[in-house]
Amino acid sequence: MTQLNYIPEGYDLIKVVDDLYSFFTTDFEPKANVVLYPRVLEGNFDLVAAKMAAFFELEEGELFIKYSEREKIEDFQKTLDDFELVEAVGVILSDMECLYSARIKTHMRLVVNQYKEHCNVHHFHVDGLNQDFDRFMTCYNDPVTQFIRNSDVLMVSGNDVDIKPDAPVFQFQTGDLWKARVRNKQRNSADNFLAKVLREKERRAFVHRALQSNHPRVMVVGDKQLA
Repeated sequence: MTQLNYIPEGYDLIKVVDDLYSFFTTDFEPKANVVLYPRVLEGNFDLVAAKMAAFFELEEGELFIKYSEREKIEDFQKTLDDFELVEAVGVILSDMECLYSARIKTHMRLVVNQYKEHCNVHHFHVDGLNQDFDRFMTCYNDPVTQFIRNSDVLMVSGNDVDIKPDAPVFQFQTGDLWKARVRNKQRNSADNFLAKVLREKERRAFVHRALQSNHPRVMVVGDKQLA
């Protein structure tokens, strides 16, 4: 198994795998909150994101393109005359196809400057509210998702968190593919009380944030709902 210098040493809440098959088949138990498949991608994704923002006339905010609408991305790809850029867009389409084939609800997200619909994501938070699902994600250009160790989480309430003021911050790399465990569905009062006493969310929730950027960012996101 790969040892990465941007994952806390000895940190067993993130499982690192070496291939795509292991990525999909590895679960979170006994206590992980992320499964990570490190990748190094070829291509100028900063330029892809900039050209994509111009093509879709997105000056600020975010644009979502669902898997079922992927022909919009293909139409953009056809406007490119640089083979390397065409190949880079092909990587995005291939990732969407890969996640969708695993029965994951998938979309591409383009963000310019900052999120509008999800403004809290620039602060440390947890995903989901009253939901249980697995969140899949890959970022093609910087800045990539940042996270902190659960030992530095003081409190989780809904999507909001309090963390130690001196908590070290870690960051995934462009191209990395990861899935995060989201378990926020309401349970009965006894289970909720026990979870609070045991600090289950503080010990297990994936606490992360997206940095604001002065250039367009492109990523693929997928959710797999749990029964």
